Amino acid sequence: MSRHNISRRGFLKLAGASSVAVTAGITGIPSPLKASAAQKESRGARFLKYDRGVQTPNFCEMCFWNCGVDTYTRNGVIHKLEGNKLNPNNRGHLCAKGNAGIQSTYDSDRIQSPLIRTGKRGEGKFKKVSWEEAYKYVYEKLNPLIDEFGPETLATFMHGTGEPYPHMLTMAIGSPNITIPAYSQCMGSREMAWALTFGTGVSGHETFDMANSKHIMLFGRNMAGAVQVREAADFAEGLARGSKLTYIDPRQSESAVRATDWLQINPGTDMALALGFIHVIIRDNLANMDFVRKYCYGYNELTEHIKQYTPQWASKKCGIDAKTIERIAWEFAQDAPNVVAIPPRRMTRYGNDTQTVRAIAILNALMGNWGVPGGIFVRNKVPLDFPKEDLPDAPDARRADGVGEGEKYPLAPTALGRTNGIYEATLTKKPYPIKAWLLYGTNPLSHSSIGVNDLYKAIDNLELLIAIDTQFSDTVMYADIILPESTYLERYDAPYIQKDKTPFIALRKPAIKPLYDTKGCFDICKGIAKEFELDDWFEKSPKEMQEELSELLSEEQMKTLEKDGVLLFEDVDPYPNASGSVLNFSTSTSKVQLYVKDLEDMYKQHGDDFSPLPIYKDPLMPKEGEFRMLFGRTPHNTHARGQNNWILLELQDDTPVWMNPKDAQKMDFLDGEMVYMLNSKTGIKAEHAQKIKVTKRIKEGSVFIHHGFGHTTKAWSRGYEKGIGDNFFVSDDIDPVSGAAAFNNGFVKLVKA
Repeated sequence: MSRHNISRRGFLKLAGASSVAVTAGITGIPSPLKASAAQKESRGARFLKYDRGVQTPNFCEMCFWNCGVDTYTRNGVIHKLEGNKLNPNNRGHLCAKGNAGIQSTYDSDRIQSPLIRTGKRGEGKFKKVSWEEAYKYVYEKLNPLIDEFGPETLATFMHGTGEPYPHMLTMAIGSPNITIPAYSQCMGSREMAWALTFGTGVSGHETFDMANSKHIMLFGRNMAGAVQVREAADFAEGLARGSKLTYIDPRQSESAVRATDWLQINPGTDMALALGFIHVIIRDNLANMDFVRKYCYGYNELTEHIKQYTPQWASKKCGIDAKTIERIAWEFAQDAPNVVAIPPRRMTRYGNDTQTVRAIAILNALMGNWGVPGGIFVRNKVPLDFPKEDLPDAPDARRADGVGEGEKYPLAPTALGRTNGIYEATLTKKPYPIKAWLLYGTNPLSHSSIGVNDLYKAIDNLELLIAIDTQFSDTVMYADIILPESTYLERYDAPYIQKDKTPFIALRKPAIKPLYDTKGCFDICKGIAKEFELDDWFEKSPKEMQEELSELLSEEQMKTLEKDGVLLFEDVDPYPNASGSVLNFSTSTSKVQLYVKDLEDMYKQHGDDFSPLPIYKDPLMPKEGEFRMLFGRTPHNTHARGQNNWILLELQDDTPVWMNPKDAQKMDFLDGEMVYMLNSKTGIKAEHAQKIKVTKRIKEGSVFIHHGFGHTTKAWSRGYEKGIGDNFFVSDDIDPVSGAAAFNNGFVKLVKA
């Protein structure tokens, strides 16, 4: 071979061979080429042998679905979150929020130590104090208020895994004013309607078996944009298997674009459509009469009642063609019982929400879909005898929000309360003065239902505002004392026990020690309780509660739980109707209540709102020049936990105002033009202009914005003043049956910037 034809690669091979030959004859001197080759091999090996780090079990708290999480740390730093493949809530998947959870811990804007206010409320001036000083401050401020006004002067708002501890503290002090916003500002009307019909609520982890359904009917429940991983996955699986999808909503959401039929309904007329479906099903003998005869109460009463709600009547109310209503009712019934009609999750809408969901529940019952695949599965308990929790005696004082009095809100649960009612009582000082608030993971200024201006006035009436949180939310900035909670990746919590299709226990253990001077909610509440000499109620820490599981589980089960972070109990039957078991319903009639006999006296006393069968009433309508303001969540933005998270803000950081082209033409608005939003009732004007998004995806006469923006807290370097907040523009109406809020009767005007 000519030397001129030797390639560069061949030359290097020959040169390498010569070098090896020379050095090989000299003993005791390592070959530099051998060392280089070994180094290259080592680098490659290191690349192929990825160091996952130390694995710690957890469950996510970027929302309250609590997906299973495997946390990985290297050198004391969290570098990776992965979905726990065995946890039924997410089966190995994490959503955008879950994947961004690391930033909740490593956010430089988070609360890093106990703080006492030194400036005016909302000014953002605080001084750092020790935990001992913080506990003493709470006692010295709260105890005189209790002496003067009674323990009921304290109201507690809770949302999060640590809820049992502020609940225990408030009961031990003696106040009945405990409220969970998830009831009265989100799911309350839905849960009450389901319980009135079936004897149990839908639950936070919903019982709709979409993965096996032949026909999914969604009344404004945006599953493709859901905050729950399992539900979104089950929804997608059901569609992939060929399920029809009927989607009912004034807005074309992420779910609507996947629908077999998108029914762009007039806002507030969901009940009319549901009643129209029921009319066709009964008129045309499409109901599952075997199920109805065996398990339902009040079919004859329903048959007479529904005659007035014809498809033609429903069409005039909801804007959907009568023939379409008839066709979809037939298609839905033909696929029964493997069908499901699903109400919204946030059912704080138009003020008739309990009765609207009652109509949807009746539609399900007529299909006989309870306890069958593709319908509504039955939740099962973890089959263990957990020791009963020792609780303080129920406080003697009546609640300030009217719950439990029998007259105003006779059905609202005292255990959950009316958050909006506590706001009102604090503002009016009736029936007695509320002088102290304890906030755990809640942000009233971002989900007010009495008007933001009135809420500021209510806060002005307080002499003490205590906030337990991880972040400087809008309301936390108004606190007198801030008690920082460790993030979910830094703390133990009590074992997570979920009643479900497949019940399970999950563990949360800290992946790292707290980065700052923070504590878990248990320790914070115990520290306050100790000042009041009430700390005997806080006997077992979350870590000790986890350790106590060894007394209830077998050695093998305990090993599985520790290894996997989750323990499943699979020997259960979520489909008892399909398997031939006798169904039980915890209603006063022990049957599915198409007609709710329990409401008869209330109906006579309070009128149509409490009718044993749903009675339709027209929604409030905007005036000329006004628009109904609708809002909803994005899949990556829930509550306030992600609204200063730079990872999630990369996905969306503003709230364009959706408007129908016909409305835009009337208003002379162009797509992308900047406008200000004004509240027609209060006159409040958004501080920042937003872009108009002209689209047929929103019903004429309405506008839409995404929830969770427009925050006023300057302590957020990233989330401050991004977009506009729907809380400035929602209505302050109330569903009289549940006592829950009704936000969607808020009307707005738009003006060019």
